[in-house]
Amino acid sequence: MSIVGFVPLLLAAFVWVIFWRVNARRRWFTIGEVIFWDVIVLIIIQLVWLRWF
Repeated sequence: MSIVGFVPLLLAAFVWVIFWRVNARRRWFTIGEVIFWDVIVLIIIQLVWLRWF
């Protein structure tokens, strides 16, 4: 496995950090909802990644 395989995971981690920062200021979601939406984004990133590679 090369470093390219970690790109979707790194993108999902970046999205989680953004969700976390926005939610820390606005308190729109619970931690469970932040995790849920991050998993949805990770699945979308993985599907797009698999389509391109």
